Amino acid sequence: MISKIITAADIKINLESTEREECFAELLEVIYAKHPSLNRFEALSALELREEKVSTAAFPFVAVPHAICKSLDKTAISIGITKKGIEFESADVLSKENPKVNIIFEILFEENDTQGHLQVLCDILRLVSNPDFVSKMIKAETPAQVFDVIASFEK
Repeated sequence: MISKIITAADIKINLESTEREECFAELLEVIYAKHPSLNRFEALSALELREEKVSTAAFPFVAVPHAICKSLDKTAISIGITKKGIEFESADVLSKENPKVNIIFEILFEENDTQGHLQVLCDILRLVSNPDFVSKMIKAETPAQVFDVIASFEK
């Protein structure tokens, strides 16, 4: 359950970023605030390298950039919400249009917990599969409201 891993402090409403790479860095600062031993350069490089392989904007309005980070000893998640949307490359190679995403789950995984990685990704998939979840997340005005939306959909 995502609500067992995050707190409202891991959530940033009204992201300032307008570009994907800026967004990665902005959400990385949220993670760094909780995990000061994190190697920012390693983390940002890992996120960008993962994104180059295939876009993490695999759901309408949602992206889930994620990577393994050796300088972490447990999974770290930050969530960003933007009303304007940030353009990501399409995960669909046949698509001519790049989607704009409004909800970004940025995840850094510790190196040796494959089962934990899969569980977090499955938990997010369950959440974003519900169209009501996405609309309520975008409408949320505070980090506490975003957290409450997540917790209510996990019940």
